[in-house]
Amino acid sequence: MVGRRKNVTMTIVKVIAIVIFSLFFIIPLWLVITASITDSVTFIRDGYSFLPKNVSFKAFAYIFSNPLVVRGLINSTIATVSVTLLSVLVNTSAAYVLHEKNLPGHKLLNTIVVFTMFFNTGMIPIVLVIRAIGMYNSPMVIVIPAVLNVYNILLIRNYFYSLPPSLKEAPMIDGASQFQIFVKVMVPVSTPIIATTALMAFVTKWNSYMDILYYVNKDNTSLWTIQFVVQEMLADFKAFSSDDGVMSKGVVQSATIIITILPLMILFPLLQKYFVDGMTLGAVKG
Repeated sequence: MVGRRKNVTMTIVKVIAIVIFSLFFIIPLWLVITASITDSVTFIRDGYSFLPKNVSFKAFAYIFSNPLVVRGLINSTIATVSVTLLSVLVNTSAAYVLHEKNLPGHKLLNTIVVFTMFFNTGMIPIVLVIRAIGMYNSPMVIVIPAVLNVYNILLIRNYFYSLPPSLKEAPMIDGASQFQIFVKVMVPVSTPIIATTALMAFVTKWNSYMDILYYVNKDNTSLWTIQFVVQEMLADFKAFSSDDGVMSKGVVQSATIIITILPLMILFPLLQKYFVDGMTLGAVKG
């Protein structure tokens, strides 16, 4: 009886802790949502509130009145989907090679890959290389540099290490090639970690705006992504009056946050199960 009461108490404590911890994330998001649909005059007077007052969608209308926003959303979508698909292909293939302990130079290859995580060249050499190979200010520059991710490669590699050797040995006895084993055996059973790294690549690329700053001429607005467009819109924004009324920076900023995080809010719940499993199993030391 005492043990049962103790378990009930611990469960209640855990639930309360989870609720309190969740509120730290939910409350700021809710305040941003209410601010984005609040009339600017009301927002300037009262600030953030839990319940929207004088609901208005003028901030969203103002944002989408800028043609760069629609183009930025299209560019971000194309770039993010391309990076996600290519990163899954490249990083999974690299991880399979690195996990193969019978490969000549296995330890050396792994050491070289891990070495790049601790010692990198910085941005200046990277920009110089991109300029030298003619990729600067081209559409490919917002895709190619973001494809390879050493951290994701190591996560997938460690996941491969955690799989039983019999998964590979059985098809090898039947005469399957390494490519067939990789495509038909290893990839299907590695869905959790692949989905995890795909989500990480998606989030990283969708939120990125520094690549435009470094690799694209600022006058080339045709390559601007939504994050860079938003950054430029808000950089010099000040509250102003127009025929439609007053426009507040706080309201516009809140609206841009909702627009930019909406895809992530939709995608993450769909892949959350894979994300948790992948991070747990991918963290196994190889």
